[in-house]
Amino acid sequence: MARPRVHCSSALALFAVLLAGCGGPDDGRSTAPLATVDTDPPSIVRTSTQSATAAPSTTSSQPSRTPPSSALPSSIQPSSSPTTTSAPPTADASAFEADRGYFYFTSPSGKFECGIVVTDSSVAGCHGDFPSSAPKVEGSGAPESTVAPNTVELTAGSPARFLSSGDPRFHRFGGTAPELAYGETLSIPGSGSSNGLSCRVEESTGVTCLDQVGHGFTVSDSAFELK
Repeated sequence: MARPRVHCSSALALFAVLLAGCGGPDDGRSTAPLATVDTDPPSIVRTSTQSATAAPSTTSSQPSRTPPSSALPSSIQPSSSPTTTSAPPTADASAFEADRGYFYFTSPSGKFECGIVVTDSSVAGCHGDFPSSAPKVEGSGAPESTVAPNTVELTAGSPARFLSSGDPRFHRFGGTAPELAYGETLSIPGSGSSNGLSCRVEESTGVTCLDQVGHGFTVSDSAFELK
């Protein structure tokens, strides 16, 4: 028990000596306060030169690429099949046949009555409102006079022509001829050695009849073409 007391006395004595060394005699000046030592290192503050609001660039240096066709909307997908043009509609010839080999029709406007007659030869023609520019022709039964034509006619294998007919041979007397719809083609095969004929009506150009070797006519009430 004596040893702990000695240690305690020695510690008290050492504490007293330290206090005495810090005091010192009074020389008329006030004793300086004890300095406070901050053992924590100062914190380092770093400032950035880049703006806080600036966002990193996201622009890619790679060139843009066209998306594959599978990514395109169906409305702009490239077509993989060629465009095909459908043939013009063909009229039922039996609906226009009055007698065997005699076919008659009218234009939807009612301005022309037409027919295709296939007997020993094949002939197509029309009566109607021809333009005033149509050439004058010999009068029917009066070859010494010239009159306005009342018929345009195509005999297969020969050029088409205007003429003056004494009777309307392309008018259907036994009934009313049906209309040939715009855009439809009435096609009649030839007979014997003659080639076939076809006629159609277009709203913009009128009635056109052609043979199989390029002869034909196109007529309306304002224009015509013979070939």
